[in-house]
Amino acid sequence: MNPLPRFVATALFLVLAALVALLAVPLWQGSRAAATAPPAANAAGTDATPKAAPPGPTGAMRASQRVALFLAVLGAALALTLIVSPSLRPSRVGDGAALSGHTRAEVGTLARLAESSVAQGEELSRERDVRRRAEEDARLKQQLLTRSLDEKIRLGHDLHDGIIQSLYAAGLMLESVRTLVKANPAEAERRLEETRASLNGAIRDVRAYIVGLAPENLRRAGFAHGLSALVADLRAGREVRLDIQIDDEAAGLLTPEQSLEVLQIAREAVSNALRHGAATLIVLRLQHSDREVGLSVQDNGKGFIPAAARDGGHGLGNMQARADRLGASLRLTSTPGEGTRVVATVPIRATGQT
Repeated sequence: MNPLPRFVATALFLVLAALVALLAVPLWQGSRAAATAPPAANAAGTDATPKAAPPGPTGAMRASQRVALFLAVLGAALALTLIVSPSLRPSRVGDGAALSGHTRAEVGTLARLAESSVAQGEELSRERDVRRRAEEDARLKQQLLTRSLDEKIRLGHDLHDGIIQSLYAAGLMLESVRTLVKANPAEAERRLEETRASLNGAIRDVRAYIVGLAPENLRRAGFAHGLSALVADLRAGREVRLDIQIDDEAAGLLTPEQSLEVLQIAREAVSNALRHGAATLIVLRLQHSDREVGLSVQDNGKGFIPAAARDGGHGLGNMQARADRLGASLRLTSTPGEGTRVVATVPIRATGQT
């Protein structure tokens, strides 16, 4: 509700009341002065002192009339305002309509800004998706390249630790046959047959590496059988005593990848003991604790100084590289004249862990 009419009406009432009071007061004062005037002098000529006539009301009445006129004009203006004020209300409605139109314009502007923000957000989201896909593609390509390089390195290690060692053993076998051809033809024939079998095994290994079946072959044959087979292959007819103890439970804790790497570490250690150490006793152990599986290969060969070793075939480096791939630790201790001991400790992986 608009409070203006009530306020104007109240002010008009007060002004009119004051106007009535101002007009009534002079009239009341004039009537009182007339009532209290002294009687006139005797006609007999009584000498009386004349009194001053009361002041006329002309000045006061004139001032009162001016004030009354002013108040009357003010009352008329207020009354006119009261009359005109209802006609001002539609203009308020118009102002409200104008305000509503302005509000609608602002709402429209905000809506357009919101739509623009949504469009920009979608565009940024698309750009992020494109960038993420590009980064994923680049990362995948890098992973494939790294995996390819790793596979090449691993293939080189496998060829060195597997095929080359088998061929080397076959060469030693043929060298030993040369001295037996005349002295002991039967033994020479037997060793030639072993050499042929060794070469056939090397061919099978090459095929297995080509088709990537080496871990699968190991999984089918079992770790103990694979270890026994490679040691027998590396002996190449030498007079060497082997003491092998494989804990089947420990072997079962190894993943196929770990089994293959541990087998290759054992192959390299045995090959080094035979080729470089001229060992006559080799002791192999595979055991486990709550968290680790340990491989130990110890021989009674010549031994060497590890810090001064210069392995042209990179055998020691290959063993360390395989241990690093498994997250395993590799310890090698050797003393000239007292043999060599290699210990590889492999952490047990939880089920499903890669």
